[in-house]
Amino acid sequence: MAKADLATDIRGFFGQYLVAQHGVSANTVLGYRDAMKLLLLFAANNHRKSINELTLEDLGANTVREFLNYLEKVRKNGVPTRNVRLAAIRSFFQYLSITDPRHIVQCRTVLAIPIKRKAHRVPQYLEQNEVQSIIAGIDCHNLSGQRDDALLRLLYNTGMRAQELVDLDVHHLRLSRPFSVLIHGKGQKERTCPLWTETVGSIRKYLARRSVSSEGSIPLFVNAADQRLTRFGVRYIVAHRVDAAGKACSTLLGRKVTPHTFRHTTAMHLLQSNVDLNMIRSWLGHSSIETTNTYVEIDLDMKRKTLESCAKLIPKSVKRTTSWQRDSDVLSWLSEL
Repeated sequence: MAKADLATDIRGFFGQYLVAQHGVSANTVLGYRDAMKLLLLFAANNHRKSINELTLEDLGANTVREFLNYLEKVRKNGVPTRNVRLAAIRSFFQYLSITDPRHIVQCRTVLAIPIKRKAHRVPQYLEQNEVQSIIAGIDCHNLSGQRDDALLRLLYNTGMRAQELVDLDVHHLRLSRPFSVLIHGKGQKERTCPLWTETVGSIRKYLARRSVSSEGSIPLFVNAADQRLTRFGVRYIVAHRVDAAGKACSTLLGRKVTPHTFRHTTAMHLLQSNVDLNMIRSWLGHSSIETTNTYVEIDLDMKRKTLESCAKLIPKSVKRTTSWQRDSDVLSWLSEL
């Protein structure tokens, strides 16, 4: 336990501020908890104290900066992880600045620590023939095959995140017209996504094989032990099915494809099908249209490269040199017009 006042602040942050007032998801609470645990352990070692002896003053801006540097250089965390940890710490000090003005100066110095910029990475996605090869390669004569077929079709259909997928219960699906699925996204936000007939047919076969009612309040996807599938289980299924499809589709060989790759794939294929940007944003549950615009930039770049490659196939016209180009006296040329 940390010292009484710090421990009280931490309890208030998690019990009142995050959960009771802001209603953040369980996953967010766990992520913030891990960040605070790591910070407390680092601060105790840095100040040569036990965690019981730590005070709020031991968690100053300099300590937080050193902690962030430790995450990157010692723990080898990437910039995204570093920023997630900082977001949790900043949220804690934001809470303190509201509940205890005595620490406002310290809170401001911590809140002033900037999020670190990272290099912009172009989202990787699959071509339509690659998606078809992955799904076509699944043997649906057994339960695991029917599960994986339904899972991948649902991922591609909705572009949902892996956590959103594993959180689905059977009753979240509407398997009668109009087909749809209710998705619980980030920040406790819900969205409804339409389902294609092929997706619904695959899910129905999978549920029938499990002898599960389409309205049951039970996990949609389960593992061999009949327990709810985890995010790691979904990652394994995707990697396994992509690896198997590589035998029939050479462009998949050596590719690192994750559930999030399917999310990018859905966005790009919707865009290429001329679906409105705001519809794509709603479909994927983006909090900002700027996130959706990323795919527009990729698509425009692809079109530009296509035009450039096509231009090479067109014979170049012979350029005629005009008289003004030969005449060094431009004014003389102009006077002859």
